[in-house]
Amino acid sequence: ELAKQGLVTKIRGTGMSEFDDKWFSTYMAEIHGTLGCLAMNGGKEAKDLRDIYTQNLTFQIGKKFDGTTVNEWFEQPIIDPHESLRVKIIEMLGSEGPLTSEIFEARLPLPKPQIEKILYELEMRNVISVGFFRQTEEAEYILKIDEHKITGGEEEVVEYRRIQNLVLEKSFTIYPDAYTAFNEHILFQKQQELLYRVKDFRFSDWVDLQLDSDVLMGRLLHNRIGYSTLQNLPMLLGLKPKPWIGEMEKLLLEKLPHDENLTRQEWIVDFPRGEEYKSLQRDVKNAISNLERQLCVVKQFEDVAGRRRRLSLFHRVIDEYEPLSFKDSLFDVIRRSGPIRAFTLRYYVSRSVEELALALNELEHEGKIKKVMALVPEPEPFYVVPDELPYLNRQSREDRTLRILTQSDPYVSRFIWEIRSILDRGWYLPVFKGVDPIGKVLMFKVNDYLEIKDLHIPHAYLDEFCKSFELLLDNHSDQLIDVAILSNVNGDPISDLDDDTINALKEIGFTKTGERMIRGGVVDPQPREIAERALFFEHHLHQDSRLENEIKALEKVSEIRDDFGLRGRSEIFRVGLKNMASAHLLQQGINLRGHQVWASYDHFATLLAIRGEEAPEDLLDVCDYFTNNSDPNLFMERHAMKRGEFRKLIQPLIRLGHMVQDFRGGFRTVIPNRKMDRVELRREYLRDLVSSFPIITIKQFIKLAGTPFKPEELKHILTEFEEDGTLIKGFLIQDFHEVCWGKKDMLENAKNIKPIRDFVLPPSDPIAPYFADVLKQRFGFGSAYLVFRNAEPIAAFKANTRNKTIEITDYEGSESGWRVVKEFAWEHQMPLKSEVRIAGKKLK
Repeated sequence: ELAKQGLVTKIRGTGMSEFDDKWFSTYMAEIHGTLGCLAMNGGKEAKDLRDIYTQNLTFQIGKKFDGTTVNEWFEQPIIDPHESLRVKIIEMLGSEGPLTSEIFEARLPLPKPQIEKILYELEMRNVISVGFFRQTEEAEYILKIDEHKITGGEEEVVEYRRIQNLVLEKSFTIYPDAYTAFNEHILFQKQQELLYRVKDFRFSDWVDLQLDSDVLMGRLLHNRIGYSTLQNLPMLLGLKPKPWIGEMEKLLLEKLPHDENLTRQEWIVDFPRGEEYKSLQRDVKNAISNLERQLCVVKQFEDVAGRRRRLSLFHRVIDEYEPLSFKDSLFDVIRRSGPIRAFTLRYYVSRSVEELALALNELEHEGKIKKVMALVPEPEPFYVVPDELPYLNRQSREDRTLRILTQSDPYVSRFIWEIRSILDRGWYLPVFKGVDPIGKVLMFKVNDYLEIKDLHIPHAYLDEFCKSFELLLDNHSDQLIDVAILSNVNGDPISDLDDDTINALKEIGFTKTGERMIRGGVVDPQPREIAERALFFEHHLHQDSRLENEIKALEKVSEIRDDFGLRGRSEIFRVGLKNMASAHLLQQGINLRGHQVWASYDHFATLLAIRGEEAPEDLLDVCDYFTNNSDPNLFMERHAMKRGEFRKLIQPLIRLGHMVQDFRGGFRTVIPNRKMDRVELRREYLRDLVSSFPIITIKQFIKLAGTPFKPEELKHILTEFEEDGTLIKGFLIQDFHEVCWGKKDMLENAKNIKPIRDFVLPPSDPIAPYFADVLKQRFGFGSAYLVFRNAEPIAAFKANTRNKTIEITDYEGSESGWRVVKEFAWEHQMPLKSEVRIAGKKLK
């Protein structure tokens, strides 16, 4: 009858006669089957059960019965080895009372060191105690709850592990959307915390979530910055005392409207700035910090067209949201986070200990919360809502899901000191198997890839860990980080790893490259000089690829800022850019990087279609006028305008790309290119842009593409090239710790190109943004002339070029580059002036 109901079953195939064809309850059948398989497959030789790699270990369990005869068996993979031995030991102590280690050794099919390791761990976790309870010669082990009863404990106690399991179950409930998860937790600090709590959540959803008008960010608990929703504000305010508002805070609050969010600049625009007002600005900064700390203001975010970064806005809280009473807020915290100790509640509450104790007593007296005692190791009270008491008093199977969490996770932060006592202090991602911390991941984001210094994972959980780790890495790829470098596993270098570990890592995309493993790319480093040689050759700056004259050079570039960009690409330079504007019908306008350039009208029409921004409504009549007319003087005369007023009127249209200017000073309205779908047009523009670079990083691509493009869109183009084999991705430059996309054929051909001449790359050159990081990191300039000598950037300088003279105002780098600067001035037939000194020596 029990077999028919599925309450008992038989097992076989473990290799142990003590277990095969014996009757067990369904759960204990899995426990004994696992222990039997382990004992017959290397378990007796291992020092720790977690060191045994358990892939493909199975036994058979009865599924269908005819009376007491099994009609059908099915293959059952073994369960968690550590959990099996732990449950068996607790089951023996619970059913038989105090036992010595010799009894465990005689009754269990595993060696003494493994058993003692589990016993020690259970003792550390306050599950069992050691003592002399029956006058035995050797110490006996007993359940902590049983010890409490036989030593005169009067309180009814529950096992501390049940408290942890209930908190785990509540914390990792799967919600249909992120907003429900927010409203069932106090706060979240990182995107990874939602990965195991929201159905089908991806890291790419995190940005959309931050931009939602119902989501806020602020110092929500004490000084902890986190995210929540406007719906939770009354509860969060109720946990804090009444805010202290100083004179400067009052002045700032007067300037913050009740119905509108403001940026920091808009909020403090009325306060004077400058050297003499530094003290005032410091007071303003401190006052804003004080308002944030006391939750008088929070931040919200907004996406602005044409701006790559999100806009941060201050949202008024004080006098806008009515706080809940302290008791109601406290009850809400216990409902969401309980069972919880009074000491732990102090992490959530900014009020005095006496006020907290009084509120807890009142809630308990009203019957809203109950107090339960748990052994930690001495009896300690935990507060819980009455509806959850049955869960603490019933036996249930534990959730043994493996999760890779963060130290800021709502569950982890509750037990952080216990976790650090097991996994040590430091920064890492803790790995949990159910409520047990079993390992850690030392992983850091470096530039645009993940540097995994070490994985501390027991071999028994390797396959399960790899599945969770793959999920985490795939989510990082949503945020443009899809390359990972692994250096060690369990403290051992990659070259010392066994085949099982290597194969498990290969299954989730890692490949072995020397002393490390890489996921999502290749390691094929080339000298930087080879990549830049191919770049300069492709863009006609190399001495063997320069064009015959400036006219042919103009045909090879889609837009150009000044004569410097043409002169570097021409063997002979006869006519300046402004003189060619008439013959080539060039217009002057703003490109996607915000620079004023010369280009054809069709090019500006394409740029406007890419931007997709409409002209301001109040300036549509100006656009209509210059559609058929070009003379600004006639427009100013008709509207009785001065030239300064006209410039202010026309400037927004020029910045947005709706207006260009010809070589005579006339204006023309740009009609966007409608020949192609805008999405396809943007894609083709990016494909053309990236195709001319032998090696490019995502940062360089972002700078070259301009503000209308989001990084995700740029990454998608690079991924398309990667998938069709046009580009390879990985670490392609020697001593350069950034992920690159490169053209293998261009790099191979570059080895046959002669080394490039010594030259100066001006900041107005179309490829200058490619070297923005070099300028910033080596020379401290945002935009400057970059000096190359022997194919290496050795110096950079700032210069004014008024009156056909190069007047150098700042110079950083090697003195040996000065000769190249003088050759640059001679090549452009412009006198060189300088007051710059290097080591006290004036450069001439």
